[in-house]
Amino acid sequence: MALRPLEIEVDFTSPYKRTAVFIKAGRAFFGLWNPIQVTLDGDEEQYVVPQGMQGHLDLIANDFYNDRKLWRVIAHANRIDFPHEQVVAGMTLVIPKPEKVRAALLAAGGRVQ
Repeated sequence: MALRPLEIEVDFTSPYKRTAVFIKAGRAFFGLWNPIQVTLDGDEEQYVVPQGMQGHLDLIANDFYNDRKLWRVIAHANRIDFPHEQVVAGMTLVIPKPEKVRAALLAAGGRVQ
């Protein structure tokens, strides 16, 4: 079996343009690239993932921040690399405060990474 290079097209404006690519079980995954730095002060909300929401950090982010794209904030705060595999029903997630997320977004120039 001949090896072939991994080819991935990424638009120059994509937050993934300089990210690491991981390969697991023959599938390629992007890592987190330059996540926004949200300050965690220890009194963040705790969220227990209900049945049916496993793997859906985007829906959880929409519930807390009204923006599905901010799922990476929750992933970064909980050291989650593969949400579809690691986010399971019954697990407890740390949810950064919306005001801390807004402050981090402003500091990053409004970019959702």
